[in-house]
Amino acid sequence: MTTSTSYLFTRFQRCALLWSAVLLTAGLVHAQTPASVATAESTFCSAPEYHQFDFFVGNWAAYDGAKKLLGHARVEKVEQGCVLQEWWRGEGEENGAGTSLSLYDRKRKLWHHTWASARGNLAPIDGGMVGNSMVMTGYYVNEKGERELHRTTWTPTPDGGVHQLWVSSLDGGTTWSTIHDAWLRKTDAVIKK
Repeated sequence: MTTSTSYLFTRFQRCALLWSAVLLTAGLVHAQTPASVATAESTFCSAPEYHQFDFFVGNWAAYDGAKKLLGHARVEKVEQGCVLQEWWRGEGEENGAGTSLSLYDRKRKLWHHTWASARGNLAPIDGGMVGNSMVMTGYYVNEKGERELHRTTWTPTPDGGVHQLWVSSLDGGTTWSTIHDAWLRKTDAVIKK
């Protein structure tokens, strides 16, 4: 195995392990009593770090800078409030569809986010709060087999929305290209999961 293949495989293993842990936890929760569920939440996810990304929770309409609708997102707290799950449904083929899981990893003391698209793409990133923004970075292998550095920044806006900027770099962060630049606004519309 080459170094980049080994690295990608290791990242893939970690993402698969994360998804497995979430699914296993979901199965265990259904077997617990309501009292044990409340105890699990207060024990594992009550620290302030677990609530740093709560500003991303909601039903959102996403717009570009010219106020063109890009799609809709639904973000919920799941797994006793320990995990954020996002469902994205884009307007038109170019905006795609997918889901993500975000959680605070108490052992590594950082946030982890894994995006999985309806096109079969997986993009895992890690990070944390920088000022009032959630910033996460990680590597992704693009369609050409090139290793790209990805960075996504979520920033709450004064009007109760969120600015989400997803960029990539082929030169280790010297120059960046925008993948997704969206202004999220609360909406009453609820998308289907």
